[in-house]
Order: sequence, then C-alpha cells, then structure tokens
Amino acid sequence: MRFPSFVRAAVCALTVVFSAGALVLSAAAIFPTSAQAQMGGGSIQATPKDKDKDRHKDSSDKKGGAKYPNATRKEPELKMSSGDQKDLNKAADLINDNNDAEAEPIVQKVIANDHASPYAQAFAHTLQAQIYYEKDKSAEAIAEYKKAVEMDALPNDAHFQTLYQVAQLQVQDEKYADALTTLDAWEKGTGSTTADELALKANAYYRTDKFQDAVDTMKKAVSMTDKPNDSWTQILMASYFELNQYDQAAAVVQQQMQKDPSNKKLLNQLATIYIQADKPQQALDLMAKAKSQGLITTSDDYMQLAKLQAAADKYKDASATIQEGLDKGALKPSFDVYKLQGDVCTQGEDDKCAIDAYTKASPQAKDGNIDYQLGYLLFYSDRSKDAAEALSRAIQKGALRQEGEAYLLRGDAENDLNQASAATTDWTKASSYPSTKTMAEQRLKAAKGGVKIKRAEKAKPKPKPHG
Repeated sequence: MRFPSFVRAAVCALTVVFSAGALVLSAAAIFPTSAQAQMGGGSIQATPKDKDKDRHKDSSDKKGGAKYPNATRKEPELKMSSGDQKDLNKAADLINDNNDAEAEPIVQKVIANDHASPYAQAFAHTLQAQIYYEKDKSAEAIAEYKKAVEMDALPNDAHFQTLYQVAQLQVQDEKYADALTTLDAWEKGTGSTTADELALKANAYYRTDKFQDAVDTMKKAVSMTDKPNDSWTQILMASYFELNQYDQAAAVVQQQMQKDPSNKKLLNQLATIYIQADKPQQALDLMAKAKSQGLITTSDDYMQLAKLQAAADKYKDASATIQEGLDKGALKPSFDVYKLQGDVCTQGEDDKCAIDAYTKASPQAKDGNIDYQLGYLLFYSDRSKDAAEALSRAIQKGALRQEGEAYLLRGDAENDLNQASAATTDWTKASSYPSTKTMAEQRLKAAKGGVKIKRAEKAKPKPKPHG
C-alpha cells in the first residue's frame, strides 16, 4: 500500500530537508592551524550561497578535538605549496563572495597542475564540487566530491565530511541505493553514527521501500537527540503507514499534535490514517472538531475534508462540504472541484447534483470520460437528446476508458429519439468492442426483427476503494 498522494507529498519534500545540510568545507576543516598560519591567517570558507542559508547542521559537530575520534583512517601528511595555498584561498574567498565564475579557472588550474600535492588537488575538487552545486549540476558535484574522497589526502574531518556530502547529494538526486552504500562506508570509516546520519539513512530506506529498516533506523536517530527534526517523525509515521501499522503511525502523529494541535497537515494525516485503519468515524470526528475550531478554511482544507467524507461513504456530506467551500469562495470553480463533486454525488445517487457538476466540469475536461459519465446520467434521467450530445463530445474528445459503452449508450439514446439509422450505426460500432459485443448484437438483432428495445436498467454505482 502506498501513502495517499496528498499526504505522501509532504514526505517527499523531506529530501530537500536532509540534503541541504553542510554543503561547505571551511578552512578549519581543510587546513590545520599551522597551514593557516603559513597562509598569513587567511580563511577559506567556501559556502554555497542561497542553498546553504538554512542548512541542517550535523548535531555531532562539537567544538574542539577531532570530529571523528573513532576513525581508523590514518591522518595523511598535509603538504601544499605556498602558490597553491594562495590560489585556493583566493578561489574560496571568491566563492564566498558569490563569484564562482572567477573562482572556477583558479580551481581548475590547481586540479590540472601535475605538480600540485594530492592534498591541494583534493581540496580543489571540493571547491569545484561547490561550484557545480551552485549551477544545479549535482551529478558533477557528486563526481568532484568523490574524486576528493578517492584521493585520500584530506584530513579526517574533511575527508568524512566530504563523504557525507556525497550521500546527501545522492539522496537529493534520488540515488537512494547509492546513498545507502555511501552511508555504510561513512559509518565504517568513522566508527560512529549520528542522529543526522541515521535520519538521512532512514530517509533513503523509505525511498527504496525498505520500510522496516526505515522504522528501525529512524527510531534510533530520534533516540539520539532531545530535539528531533519534525521531518524525521514524518518519515517514521509514513514508514509505519506503509507497513500497515496504523496504530503506530497514528501514535507518531498524535505525539506531534500535542506540540502543535492546530497543525492542519497533521490533522489531515491522522484522519487519513484512521480511514486506512478502517476507523472512519474517528476520522470524521477529528475533522468535525477541526471544522468547529475554524481550521477548515482553505481550498485544500475543503477538498481534503470532502475526500475523507467520501472515503467514509458519507457522500452527501462530501457534496455539502464542496458546495459550502464554493459558496464561501474558499473553493474556486475548477475541473478538479466539479469532478469531485460529480463523483461524490454519483456515489450518493444524487443524479441531479452529479449532472450539474459534470456539466460544469465538461468544458475543462481533457478527455471524454467526464462527458461519458454525464451522458450516462442524462440518459437515465430521460434526457436522451442531451445524453446523445454529451456522448458525442465524449467520443470526439477520446481517451475513453469505456469507448464501446459510449457507442452503445449513444445508440440507445438515438433509438429513444427514433433515429434508427444513427442507432444502428453506433450499435454496429459497439459490436466491435469485446466489452459491448454481445449487447450490441442483441440490439441489432432486435432492431432488424422489429422488436421494440426496452431501456436497460441503470446500474448501481460501484463503491470506490478508500485511500
């Protein structure tokens, strides 16, 4: 089972939350104090501009001492010529000043220098990665960061920070399996885990449908900090949902709502969980309370409430909710609004309401399916002329899910209007479709024998699946 699209969309946005973090290597991470002194105290801190303003900082980054004390990797010898130091310092300052165009040739000069030390080239690759990142060339940025890691020349803190950045960008690029491999390497190399790293890993597990791994990993991440990011609990909730563990999913959302009881996104999620857990009354009670508190105000709110009411088989309530939204101006007339209203009215067997809604949706329909449904309802409302016109539009627009049925029904409407020739033509066309072959041939045989064809009984609307 997949998380409903209107809820899943909120979870999908988490990629940005996780991947926007720490896309920067500062001088402190790259150059030891002695190297900085040799450079005259110059500071390199190449920070991606707009994308890094709200970066999610690694909660394990503590001032003083090695960031990864359990790392088994031996610190490499840090050597760099004064010329390369000067060039890299200048390039980093230019990047900090949002002048990537001027910085890039300097960076490329160091990368192309066969005499540059591995240390200088590795740092240059990280700067080039940041330039690519700012150009929205994430694949190239990943490649540059990987080159820096593969050179194995950066100090431990910078080496593992760069490896972590690779994983972040892989998640951002939806390379989730690659991200999991990178994070495994990061854990093995650092000999540690952090809350942020585990949350990123849980995110990747969720994206690859490894929901139990996502649950186990995210629970561990949450346990490692006093202030877990709200997006982490969203991943945890969604993973429980995908595992059909609705009580656990509901408990996660309820815990979040204790901190923010007026959060409409959480209210909608909890109501959806109740519906999936076959607890429609709890969902309706929850939304009724939200409505009484004045929380149902926007177009999304009204559409969501109507969908939940329909999922709970409260079709008349759903139709009334849509109409209230339209009357109050919260819902703007649109194809989606009128289609939903037509659907719920059809399910509630309120043909007049459904006909009105589908009629309003018809001009905006990109295919013929709305007009087919409209023609069907009109025909069984003894409006054969209007039905034939709607079915003609349906056939003309095309992409019908029930094309044979459209021809059959138009033939029936034409027969009602004593248009025998037109009816025969449409029934003949309907006989070429497997789904309507038998019914069409029966009509043709009856018409040929002069037998009066009786109107078929209207079918009951089929219940729609919840979710």
